[in-house]
Amino acid sequence: MLVGKQSFCDFHSIQAAVDVLEKSSSMEPATLHILSGVYEETVRIYRSHLHLIGIGHVEIKMNRYAKEFDESGEEIGTFATPTLFLGGSHLVLDNLVIANVAGQGENIGQAVAVYAHCDQTVFRNCTFKGHQDTLFTGPLPPVPKERPSFGGIPLRDHRPHYRQYYRNCRIEGTVDFIFGGATALFEHCEIRSLLHSGNRESYITAASTPYGQEYGYVFKNCYLTAEPGVSSVFLGRPWREYAKTAFVDCKMGAHIHPLGWDNWGDPANEDSVCYQEFGVFDAAALRLQRVPWGDCFEAGEGEADFRKDNIFSGSDFWKRGDRDSE
Repeated sequence: MLVGKQSFCDFHSIQAAVDVLEKSSSMEPATLHILSGVYEETVRIYRSHLHLIGIGHVEIKMNRYAKEFDESGEEIGTFATPTLFLGGSHLVLDNLVIANVAGQGENIGQAVAVYAHCDQTVFRNCTFKGHQDTLFTGPLPPVPKERPSFGGIPLRDHRPHYRQYYRNCRIEGTVDFIFGGATALFEHCEIRSLLHSGNRESYITAASTPYGQEYGYVFKNCYLTAEPGVSSVFLGRPWREYAKTAFVDCKMGAHIHPLGWDNWGDPANEDSVCYQEFGVFDAAALRLQRVPWGDCFEAGEGEADFRKDNIFSGSDFWKRGDRDSE
């Protein structure tokens, strides 16, 4: 199936193509080829066994934001804002740019580009653009902290695992711009911090790893960069108390705060989180700067634990079409 603006295309919007696929009773794997262009639409995909391939520069963008009001005058909240929602499994996304262009500020709040409520999903050569809460990797925590419900896009399926592999991707944002509870491996990705309004402190991750889950976020051979003027960026803070985040053989710019990690205003989190850095040059010196409840290891210490077949034990979904995989 072909999506594009040209007359010979099967569909002129991505959602129109998805709707037809989801009405079909066939669960055979399907592929959408998307021709270059800017698609201003929100896309919801519940289907599994789907491959989306961007040809040329394909950008999907929308501008919904948490402080926006619904028809009853209530704020729509974070989880009603995604440009792209994925609710299935066995998905592959290649060469797509997904953006939430709502911007940032007190009147905007959170604005999600991708809501990845999906399992066994591969993202390759994709770009995720936003500010606060750019990429959400499901599942949601059991209960919200401040609202009676999370609201937002209805969830049709709940899965025992949420495993996601991001390779050669670029993810940008300001505050908690990679957040959620998935087991997610980011490999050879650029993680780019943008200037937070007022040049306030920023946070890359806000994991909500479920209790007992072996892996949370793993960044392996990634590059942590920032636009000019950005400083005081923390590697992460816990959205929930059992957050797990590891940086393995990553290169980090000077914008990373010496303390590394933040406890989100709750010292009790320091006893339950698992925050780690591996492959650190002169780990002993870095430990003197980092918070005492974060771990730093020299090259060769524990890095073998972060092989894909360990992280994604029981599944080899990450091998699909990836000839460079280990």
